[in-house]
Amino acid sequence: MQTDTETSIETVLGPASLAGIASGGVWRASLASVRPEEGVEEIVLSLETEDGAPHAPPRVALSLHAQIGASVSCWTPQHVHFEMPLPWTQARVGANAARDLPLYANVGPDGAARLVLAVSECVRRVSIRGVVDEFRSDEELEVAFFTEPEDALTRYSARIRLDVRVRPFALALAEAANWLDESAAAQLATLCPHHGNRFIQHSAFGIQHSAAKRPWYSTWYSYHQNVSAEAVVAEARAARKLGMRGLLLDAGWMKSRPGIPGGWMAEARFGDWTPDPKKFPDMRDVSRAVRAEGLAFGLWFALPFVSRHASAWRKWHDKMLWIRHGGTSEWGILDPRFPEVRAHLASLFGRVTREWELDGLKLDFIDSFELRTSAPANAPGALIAPNLPQEEAMRSDGRTAEPEGGRNFVSVPRAVVALMADVSAAIRAVKPDALVEFRQGYVGPAIRPFGNMMRASDCPSCIATNRIKTVDLRLTSGATPVHGDMLEWDLGASAEDAALQLLATLFAVPQISVRLADLPPRHRAMLRFWLRFWNAHRATLLDAPFRPLHPEAAYPVVAAAGAEETVTAVYQSGAVADAFQDGAATGYVVNATAAPGLAVRLPSPPRSLELYDCTGRKVPHALSVGRRASILDVPVPPSGLAVFRA
Repeated sequence: MQTDTETSIETVLGPASLAGIASGGVWRASLASVRPEEGVEEIVLSLETEDGAPHAPPRVALSLHAQIGASVSCWTPQHVHFEMPLPWTQARVGANAARDLPLYANVGPDGAARLVLAVSECVRRVSIRGVVDEFRSDEELEVAFFTEPEDALTRYSARIRLDVRVRPFALALAEAANWLDESAAAQLATLCPHHGNRFIQHSAFGIQHSAAKRPWYSTWYSYHQNVSAEAVVAEARAARKLGMRGLLLDAGWMKSRPGIPGGWMAEARFGDWTPDPKKFPDMRDVSRAVRAEGLAFGLWFALPFVSRHASAWRKWHDKMLWIRHGGTSEWGILDPRFPEVRAHLASLFGRVTREWELDGLKLDFIDSFELRTSAPANAPGALIAPNLPQEEAMRSDGRTAEPEGGRNFVSVPRAVVALMADVSAAIRAVKPDALVEFRQGYVGPAIRPFGNMMRASDCPSCIATNRIKTVDLRLTSGATPVHGDMLEWDLGASAEDAALQLLATLFAVPQISVRLADLPPRHRAMLRFWLRFWNAHRATLLDAPFRPLHPEAAYPVVAAAGAEETVTAVYQSGAVADAFQDGAATGYVVNATAAPGLAVRLPSPPRSLELYDCTGRKVPHALSVGRRASILDVPVPPSGLAVFRA
């Protein structure tokens, strides 16, 4: 009877062992260690077949233990856990080219990183699990490879990077993300050689469209399905006057079959991508009208979806990864392992970019490309997309993994990369500086080069969640512009409360999604003031050194410090803001709370202080700033601004 053999190695965390290689099987494994600098180690995992022939790779898992020490929380790409992962709340990351990124971290009470774990495999699926071991009073970590079917291999190598230096979390995480970018670049250049060295640059293909770093208007929360060409053009005209430079027409523009039970997802004819002639008789005319108002025009597509009610269903229903069955609300996810599926989607998006004269496309639900028979009915968002796959042990039986039924890949993630390379090439052949928006969920370094706008995933009206998501994306997205989730708010609330939605995404590109004609006067004044501020300081907000503090407390203070100015936002009452950093001459401190004042640290007395409320009205004050360094209580109005000049 064959049994698993273990390979062990001593690491900076202590012993690590590899399980999953069968005795007498076709695979052999080895572990090695490289320590490029003090406190950093790269564990090198190598696999090779005994006979030199290609075989299906085995599921292998590297296990190690980390001392908890002063760690108070763990971090994963999709969620900040405000505790160490308990046995019943295990922290899991399931990363591949189309989902998440292989990164995991522990954070101390001082906001410093205690451990950052990154895995060089950025295309195939990698599973990371963390859990507190109550019997050892430490944290058990596991990194698993080949947990889903993959193409046959003769050899394989991956690196697991451990960084145990205690230093600012933002610095440690960004460095690990850069390391992942370098790892992904090599994999992508091999998988898509026809794109040459463009992957090496870790940036979006083509020329960066200027609108990627300007505020946008989105029709999603403001209109949902009740949108029309007239509404889009009217919002574009109003958005331009308020400082926006892009408009995204989200779902609701395509043909549907109204009245079908199950809501808009059941009604929509995904896959045909034909505009509703009553709402949008000529999409090219809409595009031209929006651009005439001075805005870039983008259009939403659920890239993998085909609805049973679409004419495309007849052609593609037998080429699906999975199908969601639900009576009338049935649709499927196209299987990118078929070359004809990839060719179809590339041709489709190239054609609509040309015919409708699009400036950009929002390519949604790329993270739905995964193997399963149906979407889980009990998962959050199951009506829209599958949740994280469950772990399943998959062992090699020694047979060669060969594509079947006309597919030319076994691996879904590798096929997704090939698909996105083809789609990107088709779009940019028409418009080299095309805007391509991705949504949080598919954020990893193997997918990011195909887009140039990365948006936080949906969190309507959730102020804290939008802040956390955009900060996390800023730390892991390199030079790709990060956008907040679309902003909506209660028009019956105060302007101060409404402003908190906008201030939550101050360090990302804002997308506004309220009906602008319905804004109360103070709301309009607030939006105009803060968008004017954002546009005036966007170079600092987006490109200056980024300093979010205390991830374990959901980033209560976030700053960006340039050579001339510092912008700091305080999101928690009682937190202290530094008015100046790195010798900046001007400090902008934003009160992103409902409290009537902030505690501000001043290294030296400022030359002047100005206060503004949320609408930009200057507020008189009689505050004396003293003659020496101090922490002052400054009466910054709620959702208001303080301007300190040295």
